[in-house]
Amino acid sequence: MRRAVLPLAAMAAACALAVPAQAQDIVVTGKSLKQTEADLKACLARKCSPDEDIKATLAHAENLFVSGDYKNSRAALKDSLGRNRKHGEAYPVPVSDLLRANSRIAEQMGEAKDFQLSVLDMRDTLKKGFGENDFRTLVAQIEVGDSRAKLGFPDDAERIYKDVEAKALAAGQPRVASFARLRLALQWRAKFDASPNTYNYEQLEKRLVQLIDQPLAQSSDFVLAAEVLRAKADRKAGSAASTEALIKRFAERGGASQPILLYAEPLQRMDLQKDLAENEPTLNTLTRLTALQARNQWADVGFWIGADGRVNDIEVLRSDGDQSWIKPVLANVQKRIYAPLKKDEGSAPGFYMIERYTLTARFESGNTGTRMRRREATPRIERVDLTPENYEAPSSKEAA
Repeated sequence: MRRAVLPLAAMAAACALAVPAQAQDIVVTGKSLKQTEADLKACLARKCSPDEDIKATLAHAENLFVSGDYKNSRAALKDSLGRNRKHGEAYPVPVSDLLRANSRIAEQMGEAKDFQLSVLDMRDTLKKGFGENDFRTLVAQIEVGDSRAKLGFPDDAERIYKDVEAKALAAGQPRVASFARLRLALQWRAKFDASPNTYNYEQLEKRLVQLIDQPLAQSSDFVLAAEVLRAKADRKAGSAASTEALIKRFAERGGASQPILLYAEPLQRMDLQKDLAENEPTLNTLTRLTALQARNQWADVGFWIGADGRVNDIEVLRSDGDQSWIKPVLANVQKRIYAPLKKDEGSAPGFYMIERYTLTARFESGNTGTRMRRREATPRIERVDLTPENYEAPSSKEAA
């Protein structure tokens, strides 16, 4: 079995940097690409209901994505949206899942506008189905804030998070309010990372204290996420004490039963110039943009998390295209620190993780003086978790 990489329950995303997938994650069986294609065709042939259509579409689109066929994965989602978007009032959750999946694929492919609009449509579908203050709508609005932050509008994101926090508190939704508070802290940490002199540690700490020392009901996982954020900020400031305290706490409790990421450095965007050999001429802007049109490469990276929480045996399991860009990714994964693991008798020696990395660049308009779309000059690397539910390493046949 494998975690679903496309629909991904929104609430689980709240703790993606700190805690393992939650119980509400959507899980699919490991059917073959041929089988999911046949299932979708059979569903459409018998004129299945919109929710069945969407379920079959998501399974097949996910398999296409995992196989590296991003284009047809997106096409399958688009086709299903054409059939089912109009059923949003009767099937708000399935249609919103379809829109969320489309937004994730669009993001992977650099389709920023489609990413933005799909997230907004997903939120609006839930709002029409359940009302403005339903927890599903509020969580979707946080996802809208996330999309604004990713697209380079941090002030919009902060405004949205604050608005959701207020509405969630008024509606008696403490977990959603904690989710919004965590996103506000993450947003401030991003500003702190980019400019520690302008956005100082004291301002970040004020937000973390609210989450850690004044937690809302049903929010223990958000407390842990806030503690991890504090540890990361402390390490950036030159102190590893809070990270070491977290590691010690997990060790004293007997270790974690699932992967819990305690520390990871930000993955920096690539400089296309560094891809060139020393004897090649410098790229001008137009040449960079032209070269990027062919950029949409991916690689699946596998690695073990040992009992001490350290990463080892990192390898590229599968890839498409040149692999030179993946080197900094491997170095980044190597530096991660996870919580120490349980050492129960008969348990596995660690957890095996698989992550998909995609080298992409967003499409821009108006950057060449024509109506032709071109990609931005600096590529970015997107990540999706493909980890098997049983955390076992794939066989050589599966990795091929």
